[in-house]
Amino acid sequence: MFPPISLAWLQLNHKKSRLIISIIGVAFSVALMFTTTGLKDALFEDSVTIHKTLQADLVILSADFQSFWTIHTNPFPRRIIYSLSAINGIVSVNPFYVAFAGFKNPDLKTKKNIGVVAFNPDKPTFNLTEVNQQISVIRNDETFLYDRLSRPEYGEIVDKFKALKKPGSVVTELLDNQIKIGGFFSIGGGVFSADGLLITSDLNYANIFNRPIEKVHLGLITITPGASPEEMIDKINQKLSYQVKVITKAEFIKLEKLYWQKATPIGIIFNILSLVGFIFGAVIVYQIIFTQISDYISIYATFKAIGYTNFYIIALVLQESFLMSIIGYIPGLVVSLGLYKYIQYNTRLPMILTIEKILTVISLTIFMCIFAALMSIFKLKDADPAELFQ
Repeated sequence: MFPPISLAWLQLNHKKSRLIISIIGVAFSVALMFTTTGLKDALFEDSVTIHKTLQADLVILSADFQSFWTIHTNPFPRRIIYSLSAINGIVSVNPFYVAFAGFKNPDLKTKKNIGVVAFNPDKPTFNLTEVNQQISVIRNDETFLYDRLSRPEYGEIVDKFKALKKPGSVVTELLDNQIKIGGFFSIGGGVFSADGLLITSDLNYANIFNRPIEKVHLGLITITPGASPEEMIDKINQKLSYQVKVITKAEFIKLEKLYWQKATPIGIIFNILSLVGFIFGAVIVYQIIFTQISDYISIYATFKAIGYTNFYIIALVLQESFLMSIIGYIPGLVVSLGLYKYIQYNTRLPMILTIEKILTVISLTIFMCIFAALMSIFKLKDADPAELFQ
């Protein structure tokens, strides 16, 4: 026989101050777990911001590939990519270039490294409408598109462009060469990606960086709709002899996230913080339930005296801890929603509160409260009916 849930609520609500403390403790724990898991996922998701904008089904990269932001050190011959265009099932093959160089703030004249990506404008490479609509812009000599979400240290480029009295471009320098900003797009960078980004044509890339376009950093392959990526990879591997490999775009994204998980202690740090939140909440719940059992020990003894079993009383305490987890979870979720919006607005990190996170945290919260209750019910052994008659 289980006790009615209303009895657990009456016991929990008997002392309002204790109820408020329990709600605050559980809510804080919930918010900490949500924030740490959200930040961890956002940081790793931030590392693949550009990857997801590339128009490709398969990607060819150096066998020594570690990260997108280090591929500029491992170029390979462009002919390898073009040699695959004759394979049945391949729609297009596009070379892709990546570089970094000092970008001059046109106002402060300071320099800061910025990411530069380039491609053949005859073969649009991004699935971004803004970029594809401005292909004609990057065909012009020394002309680039600028990411309007770049860090403010690069200057007020967007405002300067808007202030032009007639259509034109903002003039500045890249790698001590004069360049023109002729348009804008939005991708955004963060902790694991570039603070700023420029897009241009392969010819402009070659001229500014004095590098041959024969040396590429990625090969982007589009295959026939409905074709099996695995079968296409097998066909391509039969043609490859150079030290390169071909993988799907999904695997490309997965490799990037895996690199940052291993190259940095971010995952471990945030997992520890989540554990701290769990322990903090468990300690608060334990203290409240233990104190409550101590206060009501004579009541529990009375229950036993009139025939209620230990199981009934334990179930009552567990119901109380369950209610505590749900009541504390709701404000914790609300606070977390606000924190997610605040963090995303100020850092541009993709803070996304998914159903998976919601279910994971509520499960951990319920487990945390029940675990704390189980740790405190040993006090019930002191509820001896015989003591009521002493």
